[in-house]
Amino acid sequence: MLATVPCGGRGNTEKNMRIWAYACLLLCLPVHAQAGSAYKVKHQTVACGDDAALKALNDRTNPRAADPAWRHAMMAQGQCYTITPDMRWEKIANRNGLPLLRHNPPVAGMPPLYFMSSDIADLTAPAITSGRATDAPATTPSPTPPANGTDPQDASTQAQAPSPSEPVIIARTDPPAPTDLFSITGGFQKLGSMLLSALLALGAGWLLWVLYRVIMAFMGRRGALRQATTLVDRNAGLLIQRRLHAHEGQAAHGHAPAQQWQREVTRFCRTTLLPALAGDGRERYWCDIERKVHAHIDAVSTRARPRPDLRLVTPPPYRADMTCTQYVAYCMGLLEKAGWDTRMSGNAGQAATVIVATKDGLSMVVQCWTERRPVEEETVRQCIAARSGLSARIAVVVSSAPYTQQALQMGKSSRVFVLHHEELQKFASQVEAPQVA
Repeated sequence: MLATVPCGGRGNTEKNMRIWAYACLLLCLPVHAQAGSAYKVKHQTVACGDDAALKALNDRTNPRAADPAWRHAMMAQGQCYTITPDMRWEKIANRNGLPLLRHNPPVAGMPPLYFMSSDIADLTAPAITSGRATDAPATTPSPTPPANGTDPQDASTQAQAPSPSEPVIIARTDPPAPTDLFSITGGFQKLGSMLLSALLALGAGWLLWVLYRVIMAFMGRRGALRQATTLVDRNAGLLIQRRLHAHEGQAAHGHAPAQQWQREVTRFCRTTLLPALAGDGRERYWCDIERKVHAHIDAVSTRARPRPDLRLVTPPPYRADMTCTQYVAYCMGLLEKAGWDTRMSGNAGQAATVIVATKDGLSMVVQCWTERRPVEEETVRQCIAARSGLSARIAVVVSSAPYTQQALQMGKSSRVFVLHHEELQKFASQVEAPQVA
């Protein structure tokens, strides 16, 4: 078998792919009844993978058929091979009037080729004999004259001895096309892998989102519980006082102590805790922390209330002949019964003694006038100064003596409450603590 012509031609990649696609498709076609026949070429000739290229090479009317450069380029584009008579072929099909043969046995890298019908001979056809031609030697059919119109002897010599200006290069054979299912369905496998990757990415994103929600909910509940317990600790004195009132007033209201105390807890949560949580956007966690907050309220409200650091005697009931110290202690007792924590700010025994009272983060200064003469305007000014110096929200002047008209007017204009000691407990009970965040 002679050397084949190179399969080059980068500019004809699409055409070559079309040729190979047709060839692979034809390989998959069912074998016809003619596939059992064996063929060979009658003489050294050219066969191509492209029927159009083969027809162009054998077209005698083509003026460029005698141009070696054109023939070389056409053979390269048409996947043409030089075929010798010693090669055996089997027929696959006919296309556009040309027989399509494949090598028998198959040769790696050589696709099925188109032949000119006049260049092939059927080896299995019955021999045609005559009366005298039985013992005569077989005559070799004359070769088909070349398409360029040259002498057959010169064409044969030219086919057998390549021209020095046109060297024959051994063709680079491509590896055989894969036939396993994995390679054939490579595109579907790639699509499936892409879909699987997308599903895995979506699943991972969903898991991360769920984990993020769980972490944020945990942190939100923890922050809400910490805020609620801080408010409970800050209002410990009020809760202790309300629990004591619940036990002391059970007979008057006709309720059991547990029911009265539960009402107080519900009121405290509704007026203090829930607004504070809503201010920070944490009210949605209340159902999760309600039980723990109630348990903390019960624990705080059952603590022993610290006694104020006072060097005063226990206040007796009010008497007209009370001393200054006794009157101040009496006013402090009224404030404590209203739920306020009290401490001394001025020196006890002076005419105007200042008491600092706190409840639920609210501070109040109470200036006690201990003398019998009427309260004048200067006492109200001292209360205003005490309110500013102690950064208190409320200022009150309390006395058992009457107030002058100037003192009443100054108290009204400066928002200082001037009270009799009989009004002090009621006033202090009605003052509500602000919602502390």
